[in-house]
Amino acid sequence: MTPLTEQLNNSAFDFYFLVVDKFLDIKLPELKNFYSLSAEKFDLILDAKNSGKLLSQSKVIDFITTNSAKTGHKPAIIPFKPSAKIDLICQQHAWVLISNPASLNRLLEDKIKFYDLCDQNDLPLIPSLILPFNQENYQLAFDKFKTKLVLQTHFGWAGNSSHLSHKWDDIKNAIPLGSIVKFSPFLDGYSLINNGCLTQNGLVQSPPGLQYTGLKPLTSNPLATVGRQWPAFISPEISLEIKRITQQFATKILTPLNYHGFFGLDFLVIQNQVYLIECNARLTASFALYTEIEKRAKLTPLFFLHLAEFIDLNFSELDHFDNNLVGSEITAKNQSGSTIKKYSDFISFSPSSSPIQLDPKIIAQVL
Repeated sequence: MTPLTEQLNNSAFDFYFLVVDKFLDIKLPELKNFYSLSAEKFDLILDAKNSGKLLSQSKVIDFITTNSAKTGHKPAIIPFKPSAKIDLICQQHAWVLISNPASLNRLLEDKIKFYDLCDQNDLPLIPSLILPFNQENYQLAFDKFKTKLVLQTHFGWAGNSSHLSHKWDDIKNAIPLGSIVKFSPFLDGYSLINNGCLTQNGLVQSPPGLQYTGLKPLTSNPLATVGRQWPAFISPEISLEIKRITQQFATKILTPLNYHGFFGLDFLVIQNQVYLIECNARLTASFALYTEIEKRAKLTPLFFLHLAEFIDLNFSELDHFDNNLVGSEITAKNQSGSTIKKYSDFISFSPSSSPIQLDPKIIAQVL
């Protein structure tokens, strides 16, 4: 048990993690004051996978109130993704919120505003055009980039705000006319992820992970993420560039916005050129797997740093970047982009980053 784990156990807080997707749950038996709350736990049927709706249920509120009255601890609420409703409920009950404000999450995950923020701060981006969606602008982007296009709207989940298009006719009904979209060229490369935690003592980074994107038969969407692994099997030069960009993003964008805690960045690598493509300003889809990988390596998990950051625990942690961590997971997606099955193990599923090569026996675990 790491020193910070003991501090969290001995803190004056009970941690309640809101689970609306079983594939994004996490088990932490070493934290005696950590509770996963799901609709199934309370025999609830929610009409949407929405953490705010879950937290607003009287059964859930009563459990948190009663349980923390017994322990004498203060409730601390952990959403996977922030929302204004969760912000409000925590304010009403004087509960600690283990996340950044919903407005800050929304700013950083807005694909259009994110592009503008990064462009203003000289971060490496895939050249793009931000224009209203119509046939004239589509043709303008096609003439400029001379390849099939990726069109992205402000918000989305599991790739449903990103569209790959070969011609106007295949996209004209997918996005409302006049919507502001980002037109980008589709570039053939490989994807990397980097988890980080911005703490009172500075940024702690994970080593880069390899992201599996658009792999059949795991998804029919060529832009959807269907897994990840550590290590990424990339060159030291690419690895150091990921580290540099992540630090620059934290220093120039996150810190001035008063952002705290866990976040993830997505990158695309094309012919040894690294491009920053997205920020997940929250816990990431990989956080549960990555936490288990860290624990096996006797490291303090970034997730524990995230918890500590919001309850003002004093701690220090060395960067995780140079650790040799190993673990992988794949997910099968349905037509709407939701995960229907997941398989993980503490091995490397692919022996290389480009191309990704998954053993059919591994893929069979989710089919």
